[in-house]
Amino acid sequence: YWHALMKYALWTTLCCLVLLAGCGGRITKMTAAKRAERMATERGRLSELTDPVQRTKSYILISEVLLSFASDAVKDGTVEELGVLMDQYVTAIRSARDTMTASKRDPEKRPQGYRDLELALRAQTRSLRDLGGQLLVDQREPVDRAEAAASSIREELLQLLFPQQKPLVL
Repeated sequence: YWHALMKYALWTTLCCLVLLAGCGGRITKMTAAKRAERMATERGRLSELTDPVQRTKSYILISEVLLSFASDAVKDGTVEELGVLMDQYVTAIRSARDTMTASKRDPEKRPQGYRDLELALRAQTRSLRDLGGQLLVDQREPVDRAEAAASSIREELLQLLFPQQKPLVL
């Protein structure tokens, strides 16, 4: 029985990781116009969605699109756009966190949504760190601010998901 349970848990985790990795990969391969259209669609859906998990997933997608725009701005040398993009990114991830915390869902018993956001923020924090490394020191402030916000929210989520454990420091 234990072996079957562990096998199921492994497959479930693997499937989630593949799905999350697949979504992020597709977003970066879309044209800027398609990403803008996708973000507008997701923002429109937010007013219709009532399920906090679905709303959170929508905010996650919006945040990923915003990061892809920020990456484009760095590659194109138009870093003056970064401040606005990073502010929108921070607003999206805070809204995702607020959606889940306002839902009154128990993160230990019903972690979906909390876990989705935590996994996304883990990957996005790495992306922000990489993005900051591509900039000159005096251009990094908006990215550093966004990275700090993402790390802080991720630590909050880890505390909610695992209240008996100390927060992980990466």
